[in-house]
Amino acid sequence: MRVQWSEFTTAERMKTLRSGMTQEQLAEAATVSVGVVRKLERGGTASLPSLLAIADVLGTDIAVLLGQQAPRRAMDRDERAALRAVSAAAHDAAIGIPADTTPGTVDELRAIVRLTDAAYWSGRYTDLGTLLTRLLPEARARYDHADHEEKTAAAGVLIDTFQTAGMMANLLGSRDLAYAALTYGRQLAGQAGDDLRDAHLAATTAWVNLRDGRTAQGFALAAAQADRIEPKMSEHDPDRLSVYGQLVTNAAVAASRGGAPDDTAREYLSQAHAVAARIGAEHARGDHAQPYGPMYAATQAMSIAVALGDTSGALRIMDTVRLDASVPLATRARFGLDVALTHLEARHWDQAANSLEAVCRLAPGWVRHQMLPGVIISRLAGVSVSRLRTLSHAAGVPLGLH
Repeated sequence: MRVQWSEFTTAERMKTLRSGMTQEQLAEAATVSVGVVRKLERGGTASLPSLLAIADVLGTDIAVLLGQQAPRRAMDRDERAALRAVSAAAHDAAIGIPADTTPGTVDELRAIVRLTDAAYWSGRYTDLGTLLTRLLPEARARYDHADHEEKTAAAGVLIDTFQTAGMMANLLGSRDLAYAALTYGRQLAGQAGDDLRDAHLAATTAWVNLRDGRTAQGFALAAAQADRIEPKMSEHDPDRLSVYGQLVTNAAVAASRGGAPDDTAREYLSQAHAVAARIGAEHARGDHAQPYGPMYAATQAMSIAVALGDTSGALRIMDTVRLDASVPLATRARFGLDVALTHLEARHWDQAANSLEAVCRLAPGWVRHQMLPGVIISRLAGVSVSRLRTLSHAAGVPLGLH
């Protein structure tokens, strides 16, 4: 039977969170006495400042230490600090608090937006936080200072920056910040009359809904926005097709996970394949965020088959899909997790473990922020304990707390 985090003692939670760190190392890093750490691990209490210091070193919150909240996935201290900095920068940029900065040109800032995209998809979240913390105030300043001719382009830079901030927050588990950043972007897109960026932000918001367990809301949002921007059959704008493809795919994924009937998921998936065929190759709107095309549609078809319990269908897809470098690393890694899940359903224990191990090697930064590795490890049977421990360490999953 699965044991809930709240059912463990404070001592057990402390030992799990500090992992390989000794009591002495934890005490030194938190600038508290080792006696405080030992007292907590014997079931005692500590002062609020001590708890705050210990939680910070462990990269978690007091609520997690005390069992009131399950631990977030393995966010290290640098990532946590980066997320806090991005949060402050995003809210300041939305409010319009003047920044003491001389902004770059629109073209210079657009180049930095591409760097943030690259950092996100390659799993360099601390670097991403550093870039966004500097980019958000500069993008806002450029927008505020832009003349009439460059206002639209400056707005586009700021909107895309909010989108990347929302994507980062979503992946690192900060749903409130993700919703806020994406809402800020949508408000600006509405003011600028940029319906395509608005729809793209809506697609990302629908994905946040999915990560938040709000599948019905995610389906409703993606479906409504897809209807709103559906391209005509004669239209071949790859940017519009890419965003539309994202929306119908997100609607299909949300439906497959309980947001709508299974037949609805299959209907939207059919539309997703059709629009991917019209694009012909992977394409990202404005070279920003998730590229969409036949390979991405195939990865999501795999995810949907897994969600619908169609193991034979998932096995067929798994044998035909070959992803190349035009598909971002994070997307390839997620496909690898779906491959591992498919092997689990087929009771191919070693293949499932091999697939998870390959994902951990491919995207070590990304995988620590996913919930599926814990599910996969908890269900592996016929695999040695030593290998499970190795996989748990690589995926950032505490063994035995699944």
